[in-house]
This record gives sequence, C-alpha cells and structure tokens, in this order.
Amino acid sequence: MCRCPFNFAKHGRRKLLHFIHQANILKLADGLFLDCFRRVAAEFPQIQAKDMIVDNACMQLVSRPQQFDVLVAGNLYGDLLSDLGAGLIGGISATAAISYGDGVRVYDAIHGGPREAVGADRANPLPLLTPALAMLSDLGHAEAAARIRRATEQTLADKTNWTADLGGSATTTRMTDAIIAALK
Repeated sequence: MCRCPFNFAKHGRRKLLHFIHQANILKLADGLFLDCFRRVAAEFPQIQAKDMIVDNACMQLVSRPQQFDVLVAGNLYGDLLSDLGAGLIGGISATAAISYGDGVRVYDAIHGGPREAVGADRANPLPLLTPALAMLSDLGHAEAAARIRRATEQTLADKTNWTADLGGSATTTRMTDAIIAALK
C-alpha cells in the first residue's frame, strides 16, 4: 500500500509526502504501517518523506496548510483530514475525491445534502466537474482540463454565479451556463 503514494508523487512531480498515523498509541497497527512507509520511502530518495501524528496533523493543516503536498493516511485518518480540509476551503461541495491505487483510479463526486434538502436546480455543479477535470488530466487531456478550470475560476470570480452553499443565490443552471459562456 505504501508504494502507491510514492509512485503517485514521483509521476506527479510532487516532492513531499506526509504519512499520518497514531503509532505512538497504536503501536502494533499504526506502528507496522509506519514501518512499511519508512522502508518504501528509502526506495524513493528523490521524495522527502515525513511522518506526523494525526492530532498534530489536524492542527498543522489548519495553521500551516502550505507545508503539505501529499498526505498518506489510512481510511479513518484520511476521512478526518479530508473533512477538515473541506471545511477550510468552503465546504464539501468545494472538494473532489480521487482515490489512486495500483492499476485503478476512482473519481468521486462529493455532494452535500440530498435533493430533498438542497432543492431542484440549487446544487453546486462543481462536485461533479472537479473530479471530471482531474480525470481528463490523468487521461492525457491536460489542456482541455486547464481550459475548463480557467473558465470555472473566471465564473467563480463573479459572486452572482455562486450557489447557496458558496454563499450566493445562483441556480445550478446559472452557474453551469456561466462556465460554458466563459469557455467561448
């Protein structure tokens, strides 16, 4: 399991991996995982590998997020850190979930509440678009993804295009139409 994030970092030209754990308390389970991480890290000298205890990682993510490049964690800590990160950047609808594994990638659209709670034509389209852009890039269409990303950034610069979850009142259709218009 530890080799995958190092390969991801190597091919994505990333330079730093943080392994998040609780090996100080969970000496056998997380200790074994940490030992595996350190052994694999020795095979990738071009990538700086650090480890951090999960509670400190939460504090550091809030106080100094710029220090992180790639985070490596098991499912529990990954869930905690991803929700914390989502809160820092505006909520769950501002995020995308992309899981990389050996020979498989899963691009997941993360949504907030169900349609009954959000309402018709009220959802933010970005949770669908963001992982699709990552998939385009990963499939070799980086220019197309960059073009759509620029149009999305241009759209978001105008607060009248923001959906309710971002603090605006625009509909799903309005935000989508604005992104399409910015592509032209």
